[in-house]
Amino acid sequence: MTAGATIGALLLLASAVAGEPVKYRLQGQGWTQAGRIMRATDSLSGNDVNKVGGTSVQSLGGQIVVSADLDDHWDANFGVGVYQLSTSLGTQNQSTYEPNFLNATMFRAYIAQANLTYSLGAKSNPWFSVTAGNFAYDYNPDVKNLGLYMLRGPVYPGLLMSGFEEFDTDSTKGIQTGFKVHLSMGNFTQDVLLLNERILPPLFDWSLAYAAKYRSFGALDVGGGVNFYRIVPNSKPLETPGHLNANSLTATNYYEVGSGGDTTFFTHQGVKLMAMFSFDPKRWIAFSDILGAEDLKIYGEVAVLGLKNYGTYYDDVKERIPVMVGFNVPTFGILDVFSLEVEYYASPFKNDLGNIGNPNAIVAPWMWQNALTPIASPGPVSPGAYADSTADNWKWSVFARKTVAKHIQFTAQIANDHTRPAPLVNSAAGIGTTGGTSAVLTSPKDWYFMGRVGFLF
Repeated sequence: MTAGATIGALLLLASAVAGEPVKYRLQGQGWTQAGRIMRATDSLSGNDVNKVGGTSVQSLGGQIVVSADLDDHWDANFGVGVYQLSTSLGTQNQSTYEPNFLNATMFRAYIAQANLTYSLGAKSNPWFSVTAGNFAYDYNPDVKNLGLYMLRGPVYPGLLMSGFEEFDTDSTKGIQTGFKVHLSMGNFTQDVLLLNERILPPLFDWSLAYAAKYRSFGALDVGGGVNFYRIVPNSKPLETPGHLNANSLTATNYYEVGSGGDTTFFTHQGVKLMAMFSFDPKRWIAFSDILGAEDLKIYGEVAVLGLKNYGTYYDDVKERIPVMVGFNVPTFGILDVFSLEVEYYASPFKNDLGNIGNPNAIVAPWMWQNALTPIASPGPVSPGAYADSTADNWKWSVFARKTVAKHIQFTAQIANDHTRPAPLVNSAAGIGTTGGTSAVLTSPKDWYFMGRVGFLF
């Protein structure tokens, strides 16, 4: 069955349920993008093979979403998309810089939206709503790249996520699966989320999150939240793998024995705290009418990725606190938005999701090829390409977007962030929205650029 036939069948089913013709809206987009990793100190395979610095990345894709207005209280959304990503595998030999002529291409289909919402009040701004299914959720919509710590990435270790046009910063692409309850009381809004983990192992755990935001003076948003990450595990032994059969585990990767003989069992459960703000001073500026809607905004976010200290690996909470600040530079209507973002995070661990579960890895082992291998906990950073673990503490991003004739959109980004090129050798290509697992920009001199041309309808 084609995508068009599937959407048509769903619309007929919705009409039958509602008992009357359903009002629906068809939205879509298509895009093509290209860029280059100008410099990358680290490598995807953890050695000098397949260095990705100086290599190009290209992708294209498209999606269609149908929104159905079932009645005064019920709405439904369904959408599908597909994209292709191609990248070279970098240079093979760092002594001679012999070129690697191999390229890798990945095709991926995805569900853009699949949810049902019941709301009370005006549908454009309901005072109460409940959403179930696959949906988009962004508690800090000013973020273009860095941030969104409460719902992105694991704890113990707290690994950060970012990248150009990531799905979790796009309100048309739903990556959250579960339930959301929204309550709005004037300038105060609250959201309770029960989310099922479908990206990072161990899969299918449930997390309970709460986010609140208050707007004052029509210009200042302040908010905070908490995420009880993996509070209901799908498999309890996988959350604390040190309790499993020690004969099948590498002991030091799963638990730590202190000097006094006490054993610390590492876990993937944890509590995340988040605080954020957004300030728009235009209402107090006399010439604000010549400024763009996003100009002059200042925004930021801080989080604690795991409240509890564990052993010697997690004995300093300051190493678990990322901080980011962003500013939208005035362009006086020339661009939709031109933002600068800076982030500081003092974690000593390598930002590589592909190592979660691998008994020989240096951070949070996980062998994705073997479903029976449990998720484990991190080891210290070993010597080699990532010996200086403080070199990636600072990150930055420059983002610009321009919409022409309401339907054509140009987007560009230059950054040293947590981007994960994919698919690549020795990376778990099934993880994340673009497939890569290792953040390769580990030096202040590393950076990449990316540009996109898209159309919206």
